[in-house]
Amino acid sequence: MKKIIIISLISLFMTFTGCSGINNSKSDYNLEKFEDALKDKGYNFEIKDVQKNFLPTTRKRILIKDEALDIYIFKNTKKMESEASNIDSGGCSYYGRNAVDVSWVSFPHFYKKGSLIVQYVGENENIISDLEDILGEQFAGYTP
Repeated sequence: MKKIIIISLISLFMTFTGCSGINNSKSDYNLEKFEDALKDKGYNFEIKDVQKNFLPTTRKRILIKDEALDIYIFKNTKKMESEASNIDSGGCSYYGRNAVDVSWVSFPHFYKKGSLIVQYVGENENIISDLEDILGEQFAGYTP
């Protein structure tokens, strides 16, 4: 009976510590890790500070030749998730404090990971594929 209890406690401990490790690695994802992932994919880019946009947080722009990625940096994953939930599934409306409807110059794509929301407006299949590899499936935006 003692062996069963000990084995159960060990299994329970390993389950919770394993899950917390997964959550921490995702929530620890930040701009530096995103930059490293882009470099690993072979991208040369420039990063610029830009003014706040429709999302109420710090925004950076990564320029890759004639393409741009806007990176919205939040204090934590909870705040990022809260703001991400305000973006409609098509990526053309924001329902936060100041509601906004947007007509993009091309197809919008929104990705999220850790404390970041990454926005790409364009049709470059390589960039879209690489963003999905790095950040996962888009949570809002154009889908063919």
